[in-house]
Amino acid sequence: MVAFPKQPNKSLIDGIRCLQEVLSRTEPVGVAQVAAELDLETTRVHRILRTLAASGMLRWTEKRKYAAGPAVPVLATQTMHASGFYKAIGPMARLHEELNMITALGLLWNRSVSYLYHAEPDEPLTRTIGSFDVWPATVSGLGVALLSLQSDQEIRELYEGREIPSFDSLEHLLDTLAQVREQGYALQDHTLAITLDETFQAAIGFSMPEVKDDSVSKFLPRLLKCREEILLELNES
Repeated sequence: MVAFPKQPNKSLIDGIRCLQEVLSRTEPVGVAQVAAELDLETTRVHRILRTLAASGMLRWTEKRKYAAGPAVPVLATQTMHASGFYKAIGPMARLHEELNMITALGLLWNRSVSYLYHAEPDEPLTRTIGSFDVWPATVSGLGVALLSLQSDQEIRELYEGREIPSFDSLEHLLDTLAQVREQGYALQDHTLAITLDETFQAAIGFSMPEVKDDSVSKFLPRLLKCREEILLELNES
């Protein structure tokens, strides 16, 4: 991950954080909610959200809240093309067809995971792309795998003083992430997940009906093969 410059543009950073916070919600959200979640001054958040609404990135609802604006789908399309993640759909579809389990590809933002691809058993491909809700990272196998890419200090900054779903303490989470780094995979709530790499900070995984003693040794090689296929696609010039 690229380090911040000596004099980072805080307005830009806060604007992106506010935009992401609104877009991570399934319902329109108010200024006070965004300010509380991001620990920012309410007046500053109000000004940022009004600016984003004026630019078309957000829209102002009748209930005086904010939701995704008309420019967001355009940005999403451009982002998918520029990032190349659309190339991962083929390998993920093959993994899903072979296992016929819940399969997913997700990315981490703040304390949540957004799923680019999420397929239920027997679900058609047309319903698997971008159709799944945002989930707290700590209740998701993919989220736990992605959190393991961050340092302990970064994890403390994310979760200090906050409730951590599925974990009874921050130390419990840190211990789990240390284990994930050591073994190279996450096994959380029947979901086996691995990250792609440091460049493409995404994770792939699938959920098993039940975890048996040989589950990891049986299925991890297939997941690693899928990662190789995706990285081959993403690294093509």
